[in-house]
Amino acid sequence: MRKLLLILSLVFTSLIYFSCDTAENPQDQNTDIPGDPTGVTVPAPTKNNVLPSASFTTTGSRVKLNLLGLIDPTTNQPLTISYNASNPQASNIFVQEDGVVQGLKVSKVGTGNILTADVVFLVDNSGSMSEEADSVAKSIIDFATFLQASGLNVKFAVVGFSVSGDINGGINFTTAQALSAYLERNTGTSRTMDFAGTDSAALTTRAYNFGYAGDENGVMAALFADSVYGWRSGAQRVMIMFTDEPTQHDGVSWTNAIGCSLLTGKATVHTVFSGDTTFYNSTYWDATNEEPAAISRCTGGTIKYVPEDASGLSLKDLPVAGALANSYLVEFVTAKTGVAHIVKVTVYTSTADGVQTFNVTY
Repeated sequence: MRKLLLILSLVFTSLIYFSCDTAENPQDQNTDIPGDPTGVTVPAPTKNNVLPSASFTTTGSRVKLNLLGLIDPTTNQPLTISYNASNPQASNIFVQEDGVVQGLKVSKVGTGNILTADVVFLVDNSGSMSEEADSVAKSIIDFATFLQASGLNVKFAVVGFSVSGDINGGINFTTAQALSAYLERNTGTSRTMDFAGTDSAALTTRAYNFGYAGDENGVMAALFADSVYGWRSGAQRVMIMFTDEPTQHDGVSWTNAIGCSLLTGKATVHTVFSGDTTFYNSTYWDATNEEPAAISRCTGGTIKYVPEDASGLSLKDLPVAGALANSYLVEFVTAKTGVAHIVKVTVYTSTADGVQTFNVTY
């Protein structure tokens, strides 16, 4: 009897030990992911000309980091990301979890590794955009159709913002076909006015109560999309803003600084600016009329300048198209699940480097 009780005690203790999730999975799990390396010094970026943007999901102790493709500003081409398991110091990506350098499995997006992305178009529909509104709408439709056909698991949404300083239209995440139908309801700047979709009434109410900027303000549109729309778990968050005006506000609310603090590391905002760039230069911007492209610089987005009528605009030529198609799945094994972690992602190449810190719970 005493021997039986001893055996049962040992079994019970073993069950408790192996059920505690305080360390990486046992040896027989996640064997395709290299173990954490030792003696690796993470290089300190010196150029800081790219900014990693990622979303996180987990399967047990396996962390999946969905890394949006990065465009090398010196070549305007997507960066090739790689991890050298036999010599981790020779890698060009480094991930630290709570200060510990992680062993990584890096896979480029492709067949069997489909990127999930949610793309929002932030459209200035003030009167000054009337000349380019139809061209912008066509470019959005063509771009959405292109991305959907490319094999990406992608959804699209629109936020319209106006000269009245408010959010005045849009559609929540949907297909390229439904997005096209929304934009083709009207012509000109009316294309992105009023809400559509099954939740249009709720969106109208949210927009009415969301706030007021005074004049056109793309930061407000970005934050409306971020806080109101139905983003999918683990999806890359990509926003593309179209405007020909400064980001206008009262100097306190809806500033670039607020947008940067809330969106950096969470989403990338790309700017398409239509207008006379010799007029809208550094001497034009001031404390209440900020440069709209600044939100792109702080979030790791890109900037494109087009003619005042946006003639010939093709979003397929935007660097973000290449970034989406050249994204990576980066996987590692966490030391502990169900708690908050500080994850630092460093990308380091001879021509482009940068680092981003994420505070995540998984």
